[in-house]
Amino acid sequence: MAVSGGTVVVQPGETLFALSRRTGVELRDLISANGLEPPYALRSGQRLTIPAARYHVVQPGETGYAISRAYGVDLTALARLNDLAAPYGVRIGQRLRLPASGSAAPDPITTSGQALASTGEAAPGSVAKTGPATATPAPIPRPGSFAGRFTWPVEGRVISGYGPKAGGLHNDGINIAVNRGTTVRAAADGVVAYASDGLAGFGWLLLIKHGDGWVTAYAHNQELLVSRGDTVRQGDPVARAGATGAVDRPQLHFEIRRGRQAMNPTQYLPQRAAS
Repeated sequence: MAVSGGTVVVQPGETLFALSRRTGVELRDLISANGLEPPYALRSGQRLTIPAARYHVVQPGETGYAISRAYGVDLTALARLNDLAAPYGVRIGQRLRLPASGSAAPDPITTSGQALASTGEAAPGSVAKTGPATATPAPIPRPGSFAGRFTWPVEGRVISGYGPKAGGLHNDGINIAVNRGTTVRAAADGVVAYASDGLAGFGWLLLIKHGDGWVTAYAHNQELLVSRGDTVRQGDPVARAGATGAVDRPQLHFEIRRGRQAMNPTQYLPQRAAS
């Protein structure tokens, strides 16, 4: 949520805590913006500055790293603003102040999965293969029921597994080493909910909805073979693998989500030697 800056007049009997609830601004932000000191007593008619601020309420399955990535902000800046210590753990319902830089709303590949779990209308505009985004995306078809089975999107060795990484980072999926131009295939039947290169770090990215809250993500492609709203079948070619975004060698970043929760893909894919 975003709070517009401005001023507010303290009402009779209003406390700083009550003012925080009324304006949506965190206590410490009100204190800092107005130079208040303990015991933070307010007087009726007092005019206070309301700082412009952005906040995020932590949802189940979210991590500090994924939230920073979702909003396009620096993890250390997010941690500093909210007194988070490495490995930057957060708790459900916690309200985080977001740094001033970054996007105003989370990207479609947020750990919260809000856009991943939605019908896709809130995602950035659709693209025609590798073309520019449109201004207002149209609703996408509703996918059918999930068949209950995923297949590997590419053959290759898993070079980064799901879970916590050094420096307080977290991989919400797996990264699979491939040759540049390798065909990326849909892991299950579904509808393309996002197809663009609009998310920093992910390069050309696809999100496919599979029904019943299931979504898969395919990142770092060099070319997209489908567009937003396309219906795909399991095994259909959907992209050509590459090294776009924040990677230095060809690979596919692959995620499986259900609702807001990022799942460990290896627990849902057929067992095989990924080499």
